[in-house]
Amino acid sequence: MRKTNFAAIAAGTLIFAGILGWVNSSNLPVEAKNSTSTAAQVDTFSIMSTTKNLPAEGFQDFSLVFCGE
Repeated sequence: MRKTNFAAIAAGTLIFAGILGWVNSSNLPVEAKNSTSTAAQVDTFSIMSTTKNLPAEGFQDFSLVFCGE
């Protein structure tokens, strides 16, 4: 009887602590750090246009795959 009561109290405490942690974490304001330097920006077009020796993309069509019985 004591083990059952202890397990029920422990489970209830863990569930309650989990719910409290979930509620508190979702109420905190999220503040993003502002980047003041313009050097942090990435020019994606120049990266895509100047890359060399990339592997060829392989395409495999699995639209007509049949399972054997």
